[in-house]
Amino acid sequence: MDKHSRIQAAIRGEKTDRVPLSLWRHFHRQDRTADGLAAATLAFARQYDVDLIKLTPSGLYAIEDWAQGHITYPGTEHDPPFLHRPPVQDPAEWGRLPLLPPDAGALGRELEAIRQVVRGSEGETPLVMTIFSPLTLAYKLSGDGVIRHLREYPEALHRGLETMAETTAGFADAALKAGAEGLFFATQLASHRWVTPDEYGEFGRQYDVAVLEHVAAHSKLTILHLHGQQVFFDLACDDRYPIQAISWHDRETYPDLATARRLTGRSFITGLDRELLGEGPIAAIKAQVGEVLSQTEGRGLILAPSCVIPTSAPPELLAAVGKALVS
Repeated sequence: MDKHSRIQAAIRGEKTDRVPLSLWRHFHRQDRTADGLAAATLAFARQYDVDLIKLTPSGLYAIEDWAQGHITYPGTEHDPPFLHRPPVQDPAEWGRLPLLPPDAGALGRELEAIRQVVRGSEGETPLVMTIFSPLTLAYKLSGDGVIRHLREYPEALHRGLETMAETTAGFADAALKAGAEGLFFATQLASHRWVTPDEYGEFGRQYDVAVLEHVAAHSKLTILHLHGQQVFFDLACDDRYPIQAISWHDRETYPDLATARRLTGRSFITGLDRELLGEGPIAAIKAQVGEVLSQTEGRGLILAPSCVIPTSAPPELLAAVGKALVS
């Protein structure tokens, strides 16, 4: 099987010649340019012969043009950019967020990275682009203040979420046209640690669905990533979400793989403990791969980290995953 057919068979729950593999990490020094991110992503994908490339830009790329002047870039291999001050503090500022065009600024840079990776892989390896839910973008712009705003100034926050949803939908559509096979849609606040289920329904779900429905007809693989602990896993079973696969921290929070298989018929893209990939030992990595294959019977699975791999992960530990799959 080629990589495209292997991925598509896996998300349909069909038998594959082997379980497909995906690995991803940040490139904090290189991701300031399209050329740098594309080159680093391609080198990483080739080194570990992944079946699916997840383009992983800076975690702040999607708010960069709303947060100009507020982001600090350490410029090191292991330190991510951070906000030295939340760009949105006054609730009234949500209504002043401009709609961002997908082909300019930071978003345009990432479209060029997609095009370069697709060309560099000669179309042999499918690529999914990382995008963030509108409520996640609101958190990135205002920090914990977004929780106060949704409870005390809901109308103001809704205005901002509408703009962020429209911007995200436009960029997602452009990413697919640039050559992405699909989308890795990450939501970081779909958790009991942040909001109630009803609050997520009002401020999260409706905007998630609006974005995903906008591109549903064109995305061959849309992955819902439920980030963090105590997640609302019921979203993975929600028919309103037009997704093909789910990703979550299965080694860190409920449910485990076996339980998740009973809860949903959707395919998984997870299974690997990201800390184990960073620290080893190799024997434990091999054992974990075997355990994942046993729990899932090797179907409906793209073996992947539960979240981004530490930048310090030694190459020999990452290489052990692929070796375990074919041994």
